[in-house]
Amino acid sequence: MKARPSSVSVLPSHHSQFKDKPMLGDASSNAAAGRWTLRKVILGAGGLLFVYITLTTIFGPGPEHQRKGPIQLRPESDPYGDSVPKDRNAIYNNNNSNNKHREQKEPLPEPINLTPIEEEAEKGVVYGNEEPKEAGEKSGEDAVTVDDEGDATFEDDSEETETEETPLDKATKARLAAPATYPELLSANRRERDYAVALIVKEADLAMRSTRVYSVTLKNQTAPSGDIHDYLSLSKYYWPSKTESGLPYIRRDGFVNPEIETVEDYRLLRTMIREVHMMGMAYHFTGDSAYAQKCASRLREWFLDEETYMNPNINYGSLQKGKKLGVRTGVLDMFTIFRVFDALHYLKQDPSWPADLIPSLQEWFKKYVQWLNTSSLARLEREGNNNHGTYYDVQVIGIYLFLGRTEDARAVAKSALKTRIDAQIEADGRQPEELARKTSWYYSVFNLQALMSLARWGDDVGVDMWNYEGPEGQSIKKAVDFLLPYSLTNGKDWPVDNIKGFEMADFLKCLQIAYTIWGDEKYMDAIKVLEPPVRERMVAGGLKTITTYMCDMSTLFEAGRRGGQGLIWHWCLT
Repeated sequence: MKARPSSVSVLPSHHSQFKDKPMLGDASSNAAAGRWTLRKVILGAGGLLFVYITLTTIFGPGPEHQRKGPIQLRPESDPYGDSVPKDRNAIYNNNNSNNKHREQKEPLPEPINLTPIEEEAEKGVVYGNEEPKEAGEKSGEDAVTVDDEGDATFEDDSEETETEETPLDKATKARLAAPATYPELLSANRRERDYAVALIVKEADLAMRSTRVYSVTLKNQTAPSGDIHDYLSLSKYYWPSKTESGLPYIRRDGFVNPEIETVEDYRLLRTMIREVHMMGMAYHFTGDSAYAQKCASRLREWFLDEETYMNPNINYGSLQKGKKLGVRTGVLDMFTIFRVFDALHYLKQDPSWPADLIPSLQEWFKKYVQWLNTSSLARLEREGNNNHGTYYDVQVIGIYLFLGRTEDARAVAKSALKTRIDAQIEADGRQPEELARKTSWYYSVFNLQALMSLARWGDDVGVDMWNYEGPEGQSIKKAVDFLLPYSLTNGKDWPVDNIKGFEMADFLKCLQIAYTIWGDEKYMDAIKVLEPPVRERMVAGGLKTITTYMCDMSTLFEAGRRGGQGLIWHWCLT
């Protein structure tokens, strides 16, 4: 192998190729010849390139947007550039040579000069990264709209699905179709509210003027126990037999024995409850402390004062003369006590309200609810499968909430789904136990009122009784629907005996609640028919004047959302 010459250049190999060759610019003739040969090559190539470009420009195909034939036209706005042309008038110009490809079926409007801000706010047109679309029109991209205040709204159209009518859409349509404008509605609401408050204040003022003592110690006869502080009432439907002593008393369902008025405990108890409720509501609306002070006096008088208090039991309620103990139905004599609890929610806010009164009342009701849970009479009433069982629940759940025993109240409401709705209502809405009574219409409505009152308590403890359906479709709504057609025909074709006619005032209250809860227009149609004659009877004095406005409004705005007692307005139901 030959040794490598020492004269080899140390430059990289790509330089070594020029080692023995003349450099450009050398003075020798060979260098001049090399320069001329390279110049020819460069000039020749450049000339050919110039000729090619010139011929292509003159005779080649035009720009893509001017081509005819199968090549699709480019969109009006460049999807990769500014979506809004700088010269907006150009898109309206028929004579613009760059728009000759546009096929126009009718004349375009006259050019309108808009500033950029006016363009973006121009109503009814939306510009995205494609052709302009009418406001609200769907596309594959999110649409952008600009409202009257300049705020942008984005609509997500990433998935093409059928547009469903939202609750807001439905509510908007209903509102637009309403016969009254909002100002008319506001004015009517104010009038109804003022009317309701005026009725409450009237009742409260009557209660304020009463100077009677309300106490179980005022009766002219005592219970079989001999204790004047024991509550006593006589059985409503029991009459004396034809014996010399009148014993034993005999049941005549549907016919009230006037003898019950000889013992006033029942009448005084109910009067005290109603007056405290009305005065409590009057205090709420007027702020007059006199109402609160009178309520405090009445509650002490009935439950706490040494001389006039009532023992915490109803062992002798609905007593049949000749018996040593009352009957289970007497337990319901105090079921309206929830009205007092409603009033206390407001009364306790008065600065003059005695701080010890509510705790003292709670001590009394702790003993009373203990009696309800252990008494054989109360147990029989609790197990009743008609309005007696329902009103037992109404009574006890109200007391539990007053005592702060929320879980116990919730347990009652949950149990009522089975024991009251499932057991008392059939699939078609009949209430068989109430239909078995001589005054079947009255008791069907009476139990319905109890179910609705109980459902409103359920709202406070998180149990939805309004929309519950039993295994056979039983529900409170079904009970309303069963009675509805008969209410419109004065009971025509009513399926069972009914000796006292078809009074509509209480059922009208149920319909008003039903409409506010479920919004079914058939209830409103029925209200329009039934309300005028009921109102006429009130004006004529044939019915006690009352308004359900407060109840309706509290149901509409608070049902299922209240979370606390004091806003229930039960007085409109029972």
